[in-house]
Amino acid sequence: MDSTGMLMGIGTANRRGRGAHRVSGMNGFTLIELLVVIAVIAILAAILLPVLSKARTRGQAIACISNLRHLTTACKLYAGDNNGELVSCWPSGWGNYPVNPYSWCPGWACMADLGGDDYGPSPEFDCTNIYSLEQGAIWQYIKQPGIYHCPSDNRTMGGWPVLRSYSMNSWMAGRTEDDPTGYSDYTTPGQDSTLTYTFFRKENQIRQPSQIFCLIDEDASTINDAMFVTDMSTPNEIGDRPSTRHGSVYPLSFADGHAQAIRWKDSPSDWVDHDLEPDCQTLQTMATAPK
Repeated sequence: MDSTGMLMGIGTANRRGRGAHRVSGMNGFTLIELLVVIAVIAILAAILLPVLSKARTRGQAIACISNLRHLTTACKLYAGDNNGELVSCWPSGWGNYPVNPYSWCPGWACMADLGGDDYGPSPEFDCTNIYSLEQGAIWQYIKQPGIYHCPSDNRTMGGWPVLRSYSMNSWMAGRTEDDPTGYSDYTTPGQDSTLTYTFFRKENQIRQPSQIFCLIDEDASTINDAMFVTDMSTPNEIGDRPSTRHGSVYPLSFADGHAQAIRWKDSPSDWVDHDLEPDCQTLQTMATAPK
C-alpha cells in the first residue's frame, strides 16, 4: 500500500472512530440532564393534576345529573300509569306493610337507627341491600341499582357501598314542614285544605313543573329516608342539606323531567338552622308554591 492509501485508511478509521464516539455519547444522560427532566415532569404534574381533578369532579357531577334525570323520568312514567298520581316519598308503612308500598324508594340511606325512626326492618331495608331499591314503586322502570347512586358518594357500611344518594322533595306526596297554617302528609289527604302551600299529590297540581324540584343529591351528613324535607318557615329550619360532594354546585331534578346543577350562593358550611341563608331560601322557592 502506498502512502496515499495509508493516509486514506487512517482518515477513514478516524472518521469512523469519531462517529462511533458520538453515537455512544447520545445513549446516556448526565446527572444534570436527569435532574432537569425530573424537574420538568414535576412541573407538568403540578399543572395537570388540579386540571384532571377538576375534570373528574365535573364528570362525576354530570353523571349524577344524568342519574337524577333517569329517576325523574321513571317518576313521570309512574304518574302516567297511575292516572296522574305522584309516586310517594313517605317512608313509613302501616298495617301489614313494613314500608310504604307506594314510595319511590323505601328503606334507609344511612345506618339504620334501630331505636328511633322506622324506615323498614333490617336487614331487608338496610342502606346496602338492593332489596330496598327493588321494593320501590319506580324500580320497574329502572332496574339498575347504579342509577340511585351518585358516583362521588363514597360511603360504605360494613365494607359494603351505600346504594342510594338521592332523596325526593317531601312536598311531593311525602309530608309538609312548617306550613304557616296547617300540616298534612301522604296518609292525611283530608288535612290538605288547611295548608297555605300546595302539597302535591297529582301531576296537574304542579302548575310550573320546570321550577319545582323532584329529586336532589342529598348530603351524606343528613340523608336517612326517602324524603328531603324543606321547611317553609322564615327564618328557615331546614335540617336536610344538599350534597357538598360537587364543589360549588349541587345537582337536582325538576318535575318536568330536566335536571341541572344549582350553584351555591353561600358557603355550604353556613347551612344552619334559624338563619336567613340564601341557599335555603332558594330551595324554599323550588319545593312548593302558594295555593
